[in-house]
Amino acid sequence: MKTIKLIILLLPLTVWMGCKTPSPTIKQPSEAATIDSPKSAMVLGEKMHYIEKGRGEPIILIHGAIGDYNAWALQMDTLAQTHRAIAISRRYAWPNRQPSREDSFDCTVALHAKDLEAFMKEMNIPLAHLMGHSYGAMIALRTAIDHPEMVKSLILGEPVVESVISGTVRGDSLITDFRSSANAAVKLYKEGKDEATMRQFLRTVLGSDEIYDAVPQAVRDGWFQNLVEGICISETQDLASIPREELSQIEKPVLLIKGEYSPGVLKLVNDSLNVVLPNSKLKLLPNASHGLQGENPAEFNKYVVNFLNDLE
Repeated sequence: MKTIKLIILLLPLTVWMGCKTPSPTIKQPSEAATIDSPKSAMVLGEKMHYIEKGRGEPIILIHGAIGDYNAWALQMDTLAQTHRAIAISRRYAWPNRQPSREDSFDCTVALHAKDLEAFMKEMNIPLAHLMGHSYGAMIALRTAIDHPEMVKSLILGEPVVESVISGTVRGDSLITDFRSSANAAVKLYKEGKDEATMRQFLRTVLGSDEIYDAVPQAVRDGWFQNLVEGICISETQDLASIPREELSQIEKPVLLIKGEYSPGVLKLVNDSLNVVLPNSKLKLLPNASHGLQGENPAEFNKYVVNFLNDLE
């Protein structure tokens, strides 16, 4: 049985410098993007679900907050033509076991990186390309620092690595605004106002909540399904956990992708990462905000395929 549950950020609706982006166009997955029923592996005492397709060198896809393995629905078929594409649902993400909203739990980058290391060992994958989006991109970076022998290359969609912009007037100002917006979402969540929480979360990462009304209810349901970890990430604020000095030691080839309409904090972080990382290249994804791979999948996939081909 094949299913599809597209729960990625689909529309370029960011507000930046007072200007709205063009009217959004919802990208619908084609039949070729359908996803087979997931498999699972035991990882540090937790059952981690994943989907895989294709053969060849492994490439592991790591989703961001309020997501799961479905975040890569529009990449799997393309990647599977030349690679063994494996999209994981991280700890706490659907359909894995999830904590209740009253629970206190660890959602740090370090724990997720340990999960990824353990997953690769459980799957007998000694070396892989890592592709991460947002918080997933931070996990990929942490893994490359801790276990460079397990990483062949990195493809990073807007990791929010605050350490590369902190200590500057503009960087500190953007971080303060970003954290204030995230804190507002946490407050609403604790008050039991889930729709208001989701709208605030979207304003934090996209600059606008217009997408909430533009997408089908099934998409919103998917976001809510994974909201508990998104709030943990917002509350923990682990975005400064990777020191600039450690980033500068990553020698692996890195492709950075930023959205044309992404919020200023994300653009500045990725511009700065491109300076700090010794072997990186930066691509601007047109007609996209932080949703990236769901907003402009054709161009996103082209960037990734060209990058991987250049490594051969």
